[in-house]
Amino acid sequence: MNFPQKLMVLSVSAALLAGCNSNDKSGFSFSLPEGKVLQLDIDEPLETVTYEIPGQGTAQLPLSIGFGSGAFHHPDDPSNIFYTITDRGPNIPCGSSLKILKIEDLCGAGNSSGKIFPVTDFAPTIVKWELTGTPGNYSASILNKIPLSRTDGSMVTGLTNNLVATDTEGGFSMKGEALAYDNGGLDPEALVKLKNGSFWIAEEYGPSLVHVSKTGQVLSRVVPASVTADIVDDAGYPVVGRLPEVLKHRKLNRGIESLAISPNEDALYFAMQSPLANPNADAYKNSRHLRVLKYALNGDGSLGDQLGEWSYEMDWPQTFASPDGTGDVSTKLSDVKVSEMLAVGDDDLVVLERISKTTKLYRISLQGADNIMGQAVSYDTVSVNESDQRKTLEEVFDLATVGARPVTKHLVFNSLTDMPEGSQLSDKVEGLALLDKTHLLMINDNDFGIAGAGSQITILPIGERLTEGDLPTPIKLSVVGRYDSGVYDESAAEIVDYHVGSQRLFVVNANNKKIDVLDLSGISTTAVAVDPTQLNDLPLVSTLDISADASSLALGAANSVSVHGDLLAIAVEAEDKQANGFVAFYDLSGNTARFMKTVEVGALPDMVAFTPDGSMAVVANEAEPNDDYTNDPEGSISIIPIINGQPAMSAKTVSFVDFNVGQSRHGELSSQVRIFGPNASVAQDLEPEYIAISSDSSRAYVALQENNALAEIDLNNQRVIAIHPFGVKDYGLSVNAIDASDKDGAVNFSRYPGVVGMYQPDTIATMDYRGKPLVLSANEGDARDYSGFSEEQRAEDLVDDNKLDATNPQFAAAQDSELIGRLKVTTETGDTDQDGDIDIIHNYGARSFSIWQEGKQLFDSHSDIGRITAGRLGKDFNGGDKRSDDKGAEPEALTVGVINNRTYAFVGLERTNGIMIYDVTDPYGVQFIDYVENINRASEKGDIGPEGMKFIAKDVSPTGKPLLVVSNEVSGTTTVYQIDQ
Repeated sequence: MNFPQKLMVLSVSAALLAGCNSNDKSGFSFSLPEGKVLQLDIDEPLETVTYEIPGQGTAQLPLSIGFGSGAFHHPDDPSNIFYTITDRGPNIPCGSSLKILKIEDLCGAGNSSGKIFPVTDFAPTIVKWELTGTPGNYSASILNKIPLSRTDGSMVTGLTNNLVATDTEGGFSMKGEALAYDNGGLDPEALVKLKNGSFWIAEEYGPSLVHVSKTGQVLSRVVPASVTADIVDDAGYPVVGRLPEVLKHRKLNRGIESLAISPNEDALYFAMQSPLANPNADAYKNSRHLRVLKYALNGDGSLGDQLGEWSYEMDWPQTFASPDGTGDVSTKLSDVKVSEMLAVGDDDLVVLERISKTTKLYRISLQGADNIMGQAVSYDTVSVNESDQRKTLEEVFDLATVGARPVTKHLVFNSLTDMPEGSQLSDKVEGLALLDKTHLLMINDNDFGIAGAGSQITILPIGERLTEGDLPTPIKLSVVGRYDSGVYDESAAEIVDYHVGSQRLFVVNANNKKIDVLDLSGISTTAVAVDPTQLNDLPLVSTLDISADASSLALGAANSVSVHGDLLAIAVEAEDKQANGFVAFYDLSGNTARFMKTVEVGALPDMVAFTPDGSMAVVANEAEPNDDYTNDPEGSISIIPIINGQPAMSAKTVSFVDFNVGQSRHGELSSQVRIFGPNASVAQDLEPEYIAISSDSSRAYVALQENNALAEIDLNNQRVIAIHPFGVKDYGLSVNAIDASDKDGAVNFSRYPGVVGMYQPDTIATMDYRGKPLVLSANEGDARDYSGFSEEQRAEDLVDDNKLDATNPQFAAAQDSELIGRLKVTTETGDTDQDGDIDIIHNYGARSFSIWQEGKQLFDSHSDIGRITAGRLGKDFNGGDKRSDDKGAEPEALTVGVINNRTYAFVGLERTNGIMIYDVTDPYGVQFIDYVENINRASEKGDIGPEGMKFIAKDVSPTGKPLLVVSNEVSGTTTVYQIDQ
């Protein structure tokens, strides 16, 4: 069916407020102010299909034209001219016939995977559009419709192909009759137009690239070679097998959905909609590894040779919804799709990634990524570290290890956060057209109105976002300096901070209860030439002996350091750990540190941090109990005012007493906050572990690790604002799969419904996002394990002691040491029905890092840390697989730094001994960048047990480049990495 041409005059939404400041040769004037949107509804009826419902009579299905499977604007055309393309026509999954048509099994029993075609002769069509009107009164009209045709002039249909080389689906009429295959049938999904007037179209069935003349005649259809034999004889147009054979493994209805052309028209780019089902459907369901390809274009517009292939890491589905449930709430990797792309430069692309309600646009550069064209990982299986079995690109855990380092992605638009107030982007956006340097057009696929959706054009003034700034490029870390204390496994390098004025590091050496002072002024500006695991070139300038300087006090170990300006603060526990501790202050303005005073704080001060404005030193008093649990002091926060560079004589205390049972704020305490110490009040049970402070110095965020919660503190009014529970992580989801055994002798990630992880972060940090603070957490996990009380058991012990409810899905697995039998779990949490046994198994930590806003999770790295390190290290992951039963890699250290306007998180893995690097500039677009370590695993020499981190920005760095300093608790080393881009 060639649907009839008619002029369309379409309405403008009330969201438009426009000015007029750009003109082109058409005389059309078009402009949108920043923060405004133009939305045009473009519904046009196709036809109303009448059909019979058995026993009920006739029914009608009104259909409208689905214009928006792709869009394109040619830069030589006036800015108000653009093209769109329909897909194969209206279709209904056979399995949905009851829901949509009120007819059960319309296609017959066993044919639920087929498609019903209400309009069997529909011809996929290119549509040429024109924008007209004046500001406040714009409209869109159709100038021409170009149905696709065969060589003999007959119309191409959207019916399915009879494919043997790859999977296909049957077609059925509205009467349930099987339709004949059409090997010339096409399912278009994107288009570009060339200077010569011809088009290239991306197509899903083959999958294919289709060259079409300006009149719509198919000039050639390019498919994988094995698909050629299936359709070449009766397609009705030329078919050639030039696409990589591996693409035949596309999942049904997940072929090529995006297409772009280079600015000078010498290359085509395209991406698959989803990861390939290579070697099987499980790979498709569980992979995030997409393929992007590039082909040369000849002078006549025909397809030339393949020029490259790159991998693209798709986003986690969680990031397509906000914490309040706006957007797409999903945990299925296969829900995420790439539906469109456009080229804004050579190898400089914008990619549309979506589920349904939420659309993201990423700018990517193919530069810096590995071109895998012709490499085994592109077309075959390859050896991997995480398994004895060879794997495909879709199956591997770590792309970089197999020579397929993916493209770097920068999020430039997110419909969740970037739509103008009062407006909403249509669902299922599939078309992009850059009308000029400012205006980006988007159009949705309405599926021909089968479910009642309309078609809508949205134009936003965001074009500059797509091209401004440098091309996305990854950062790289290299060792430029290192200090080795010579003390192994005695906590000789824990927490570290940096003094700008002297270019010195201050490192907590808990082994000798002192602070080591290291000189960075002469540090190398290039990667060291010697073995960095043996390097020991940072001078030890001096040590600070707090016990000697404050000899009147009975002091224990130093736990934390913080520097602001010329002031150094050191958190020191008392010799009696349950007694009040102290913060020691030193003046760093001279050549040597000068002791100033000590200020008494709460019990066991574990962390001290200055506010960014230097007006306060804030202390987390962990207040752990003694070993027999007979003395459990109250956890608290101490605030020490700093006035004119001088610490106050005493600290102000923020207490949690008001949250005790019977007190004024107990009702605010969520039941998800773990309060379980024997005979402990809430204030005694809460154990402040780590502090992060907002950039405006008004809020402190305090990790309550054992309690699996976060306290938010008003620093100006010395008051607890709220205690936010972190909640739990569901290990029954495939995105959260873990290796839970140290006895299986293999890397074995599996889902475990009925088992959860408690986030329980140690280190936290803050960053700003759209004017609001975010909290980042390294989700290490920790158990209370004392002689007087212990919550820790193994899952198998729960069964042996009749503590695990037999209805838990892992009841049998808990009896198998190669599954979860040896998983360390708590006996204190998980009795959901209060009948005395454990219904949900709770493990410590979440084996990830997360981002939180106002107590709600925006991002989690899911199983990334375990899978990527297993891909890099094989059985050396999780501490030689010895910690898989415990807390995995144990993400513990964490810091955040800004490099060239991008924000990065560096996450130290205590048991794996390396550092995960993520771009966290936007919490909805977090990207893994790299994993680095400085260790010789054969000799076990190098940096072991990263405990503390300090990011040094380039403007205060001794090298003029950003640095990352890592203090390693087990090896007693402090290592400096330079960060280059």
